[in-house]
Amino acid sequence: MNFDFWIVAAKYLAAFVGLGLIPVMIFMERKGAAIIQDRIGPNRAAFNLGFVKLRGFGFAHNITDVVKLIWKEDFIPKHSHKWFYMIAPIIPVFTAVVTPAFIPWFAPMIAFEGSQIYANGGQITGQIIDANAGILMLFAFGSLSVYGVVLGSWSSNSKFSLLGGMRSSAMMISYEVSMGLSLLGLFLIVGSLRLTDIVEWQATNAWGVIVQPVGFFLFLTSMFAETGRTPFDVAEGESEIVGGFHTEYSSIKFALFFMGEYCHIVIASTLIATLFFGGYHLPFLGTEVIQNNVTKVVGYGAILKAMVLLFLCLMVIKQKDRYAKKQAQDHAIRMKEYSVLSAILGLAGLAAFAVAVIALFFIGEVEATNPWAAIFTALIQVGIVILKTLFFCWVFVWVRWTLPRIRYDQIMALGWKVMLNIALINLAVTALVLKVIE
Repeated sequence: MNFDFWIVAAKYLAAFVGLGLIPVMIFMERKGAAIIQDRIGPNRAAFNLGFVKLRGFGFAHNITDVVKLIWKEDFIPKHSHKWFYMIAPIIPVFTAVVTPAFIPWFAPMIAFEGSQIYANGGQITGQIIDANAGILMLFAFGSLSVYGVVLGSWSSNSKFSLLGGMRSSAMMISYEVSMGLSLLGLFLIVGSLRLTDIVEWQATNAWGVIVQPVGFFLFLTSMFAETGRTPFDVAEGESEIVGGFHTEYSSIKFALFFMGEYCHIVIASTLIATLFFGGYHLPFLGTEVIQNNVTKVVGYGAILKAMVLLFLCLMVIKQKDRYAKKQAQDHAIRMKEYSVLSAILGLAGLAAFAVAVIALFFIGEVEATNPWAAIFTALIQVGIVILKTLFFCWVFVWVRWTLPRIRYDQIMALGWKVMLNIALINLAVTALVLKVIE
């Protein structure tokens, strides 16, 4: 069996990570807002399975929104530039699908014996596109998303939309300068623009946030501006310009703009985790450690997963007991739902625990040269990247529902008068320290 062929083929699925995490991001957004605002959040839409209606903790609202947007009236403004108007929403989604190709999802592995695929000197890298200037290519493709916003706002032939597009383009130009400069210090330290080299350097030395804390905060702030999230969401400032660049959009084209936004949040979170938080690396859990102890890592990981699932099961049971005391009209339906949910979570937790027992007590140690050891190592490292990504996705949600929107003139002043100067000083200090150390 040609294992490395399937690994290379599976890497191309990474292009859909951004799209696959959109429902998770929306769910996190809604539930996060509910938690911060001390309310319940989405809890009405449900999957009707016949014998029970499952709300999925509010996850069903994502499906209903998709169905609603697909079937809503799709109109084109009378005086708009039709073809540009229709193409514009596709651009942000396209860039969001392409950019994951530059992210290293797992450590390079040696191509197995008998393989016909030999990339990068006999190694299979964790990226689809492994370029020496990979970070520059990623930024080049990522910056194309602003064209979708500007083109959509101009082609709508609406003054409010055009104002939003102008704000977005000005903000993108302003903060891309600080974004690039914030990373130059890290590039000087690592000595490479290749993302895999940056992650491997962090694995053997220290995470980027430790050696470049100022660069991290500058890059994080720039990412908020690049994705157009609060407090930098002036391009769609409802209180000033109705709805901004997407005012004249409806139906699936309106949905595509927000799909692009959430995709870019996911990619920005992945990039932050890769550049400053070790990417697929965890302290005391490097590639060699995982590959030499793959069954133990799988076993202990399954135990951790079982604990999380059983904890959720107990939370659902507790909620069921609390709801049982209420005289609600949907009492019987909710009791059945909580019973089914607790059973699903409990069985999933027991299954994860069974996997842990099998891995730790019935499967012996797998040699590091075994193809399966490399495959499981890659899967574990992909999981590490996704967990870090979800953490920073939560940071984006947390900031949105915590900070107020900044005025447009304040955003411009922050970008050009504050962040640019701090980024230049940080670069100069980093270069000076490296020269003294040498």
